Amino acid sequence: MRPKIILIISGILVVTGMLISFLQAENEVDNLATVQQDLPQSSSMNVSKSLDPMKSKDGVYSIQISDVKEGDSLSAAIIDPNGNVIIAKSITKSPFQENFTVSSAGTYELKIQNTAQTDMQVLGIIGYYPQGATLLDVFDIIILIIGLSGLAIGMMYLIKRRGRPNIS
Repeated sequence: MRPKIILIISGILVVTGMLISFLQAENEVDNLATVQQDLPQSSSMNVSKSLDPMKSKDGVYSIQISDVKEGDSLSAAIIDPNGNVIIAKSITKSPFQENFTVSSAGTYELKIQNTAQTDMQVLGIIGYYPQGATLLDVFDIIILIIGLSGLAIGMMYLIKRRGRPNIS
């Protein structure tokens, strides 16, 4: 097989693998709702996401605080679609993450309140917990490895051919 053909096919495989990887990352991000804002003391913020146990029963929320200091704290609560508080926590470290069970379909809300004496920059995230590796993940890695290997082999053939004198 000619080196140029190997390089073209390998390049297509690498681009395909990268595209699959990008689409998977986009899907993961679509499963999460995020809000970042400055939170003055004694104020609150809400992050909400529509979740359905038919899609996944595994929910997750995360809170990240920029420049958290000793003694700073936030209160966080997860409220289900029926208005019930299913989790209530005091957050003193960053980042903080915890899972919860999606029991009924509807909008779940992460309510964060600044209980510290200073203003804070807060990032709140709620959504589905990312699932483990799928068949598509494995397929994506295989495509990338084959494509990158083909690029390496094609380049070696090209270099080897250029070093050889052309006798006709």
